[in-house]
This record gives sequence, C-alpha cells and structure tokens, in this order.
Amino acid sequence: MATDEDLVAEFVAGNQAAFAELVERYRRELFSFLQRFVNEAALAEDLFQETFIQVYRSAATFDSKRRFRPWLFTIAANKARDYLRASMRRGTQSLDNSSGHDGEQGTFLDLMESDTLSAPDRLIDMEDADAVRQIIARLPAIYREVLLLSYYNRFAYKEIAEMLGIPLGTVKSRLHSALAMFGEAWSVRSGERKQRD
Repeated sequence: MATDEDLVAEFVAGNQAAFAELVERYRRELFSFLQRFVNEAALAEDLFQETFIQVYRSAATFDSKRRFRPWLFTIAANKARDYLRASMRRGTQSLDNSSGHDGEQGTFLDLMESDTLSAPDRLIDMEDADAVRQIIARLPAIYREVLLLSYYNRFAYKEIAEMLGIPLGTVKSRLHSALAMFGEAWSVRSGERKQRD
C-alpha cells in the first residue's frame, strides 16, 4: 500500500485518484478532530473541505522528506483557529454549543459505551461523554488544540510543537493547563451531579 507521502507525489505528478485516496484515508480522523475543535458537525465538514482544498493547492510545495499527517493536521488546525478567531470578533460562535451525539465513541477518559452495561449505566455513560465534549468545547482554543492533538489524535509532543510552531515546553505547559482546567470542570460537574442525586 502506498504511503501518504507517495500519494502526494503521485497527485503532484497528475494522478487525481491519489488525491481522492488521501481524502478517504483521513475522512473520519480529520473530521473528528475538526468537530471536536469547533463543536459543530456542519462547520467541521466545511473546514474539512477547506483543508483539502488547501492541500490540493499546496501539494506541490509539500516537503516529501516530512510526514504528510502532521502537515495535514497543521493546515486543519490553522483553518479551525482562523474560523474561531473570526467568529469571536463577530461574536456569533458559541463554544458551548451542544450538538448532541455525533455517533463517535471514546474520549481521553475512555468514557466508552459497553455492550455489557445496563440501560441506566449506558445513559450515564452517554451523559458523561456529552459532558466531556462540552468541557473540551469550553476550553480556550490554545488548550483545546493541544489536548485534541495529543489525546485524540495521538501526535507526539515534538510533532505538536512543529505543527503549531511553538516550543516543546509550551506544548507541555499548555497540555498541563488543559488537563488542569478539564479536571477542575469535571470536579465541578461531579459535585453538581452528586447534589442532584
């Protein structure tokens, strides 16, 4: 099977099918990253398309000595950040938009459904997964992006630093801050839940 880098080279050489293969390879993973980043499926689809339009236009400038995946996610993160910055200026984007279940399972806390759970337990897990999505959506973008790249997309810290153009120490401190913010929000949520019960 051709590597991503091989497919980029084939596309630059004129093979349109190679580009289509790249889009298919990253359809689920990149869309999921973008949806978690902006917390809205329709917007994530638009950003996914914009990302691949940029890849299409810039493929000839891709450094074949580098890996394609970090380059792709750098473009996607930049598109998402640009959108969020612009929408903040317009005051129209709500980061706590709850778009419901997107059919995806799994979070960095491993709040996954299990077939062995009873119906009430499954409902609790679904509620927890929604809470995780909402907490992540409320994190400032600089913390949300390192959390998503590290935990959901499993990029190494060094790769994240290169993708975001920041020092390795900054990646680590942002991730530490993101986890601390998440933990604090989760504790507040857990306390509120105990009071309800």
